[in-house]
Amino acid sequence: MPETKQQKQPLSRELIVDTAFRMIDEKGYRAFTMRALGAELGVSAMAFYAHFSSREEMLAAVCSKFMDTLDTDPIPGERWDDTLRRTMPSLRNGYLRYPNIAEISLDDSVAWLGLAKHTEKIVNLHLSQGMPEDIFRKAWAMVDAFLTGFTGNEAAMIRSATQDDFPDEGSLPEWQRVVRSAYTDESFVNGIEIIIEGVKSIAAPDPCEWYTPLGAADGGAGQGDTGEPPASEAR
Repeated sequence: MPETKQQKQPLSRELIVDTAFRMIDEKGYRAFTMRALGAELGVSAMAFYAHFSSREEMLAAVCSKFMDTLDTDPIPGERWDDTLRRTMPSLRNGYLRYPNIAEISLDDSVAWLGLAKHTEKIVNLHLSQGMPEDIFRKAWAMVDAFLTGFTGNEAAMIRSATQDDFPDEGSLPEWQRVVRSAYTDESFVNGIEIIIEGVKSIAAPDPCEWYTPLGAADGGAGQGDTGEPPASEAR
């Protein structure tokens, strides 16, 4: 039976999530268990169910905590393409900083619940900018496919490179060296610009003058606000 640490502070949702976040970040998602979390906090695994209905709900809260670290808040007057240039790198940087936490988003039993708050936030952000819904649906598919593929592969390569049996880079076959060297900052930026140009092409002849409402920082556009920036900010 594993030793348990003496509980030093009252058990709460925040303490559970913070501790699980740290453990997964340090030891990996696959190594994480509720029993190990209980040992870390000095409680039995069953104690968590007074705060969460299931293991999946708790892990979804960890995933949501990760998403809250990203730079996705609305910036009043920001143009839609600049929003993509800001938020997409933030998500990638989060995956690189916390590759083990990001792996939670690949678990189908947890991902949707954990990503729901973040997804709703991003959808509302772009729709509030005035992007037509039919255009946004197509943009969402492009962004989601690119982010999932790029960051997922990049994080997987980082994890594999830390394995003791990972071969020296110079001994890899040429095709593997080419693939592993493809995931660069420049490649990511190029991908964002390709998506932006694709959205413009799909939306044509719409001029795509879509901006975050000026009252967005207060939770939404205020009365009389529009999605357009002041004349001094127009491009």
